[in-house]
Amino acid sequence: MNIKILFRTASLLSAIMICLSACLKKDLPEYPLFDGNEITLVSAEHRFNTGRMMNGQPVVGYQKLTTASQIDKANGVINVSITVPGASGDFTAAEKTKVTQSNLWFYCNISTAATIKAINGTPSLGDPTNATKPLQFEVTAANGEKRTWTINITSFTN
Repeated sequence: MNIKILFRTASLLSAIMICLSACLKKDLPEYPLFDGNEITLVSAEHRFNTGRMMNGQPVVGYQKLTTASQIDKANGVINVSITVPGASGDFTAAEKTKVTQSNLWFYCNISTAATIKAINGTPSLGDPTNATKPLQFEVTAANGEKRTWTINITSFTN
């Protein structure tokens, strides 16, 4: 019995040592840190209760809104026009009338390896947002350089 335990323990320790010794810890190439801190695309959607249930929970539907952006890289300003598309599927005509500029969800494409943070009272991306006022975000590049971006909704058509 003791020989089996000793054999299993030795086998386990050997396997762990092999795994740990295979890790490359030096002589890795040095890559420059990305310096991009831009927002390259702004998108918006409307989220709503579809009226269906799944596992006892309401199913949330979403409708992507049509956006057109004008990006002023020099000043860190993005002007966005939003158009609500026609009704289809779960996004009924009645639901379309409920879409307002004061209750939208935004998401953005940002530079490679950058992070984005809402600032100055702007809700975080993924939270409902009142877009009747300018939205501000700070984008931090992988090298630590920060840039503030302001998103203005210049037109909203339902």
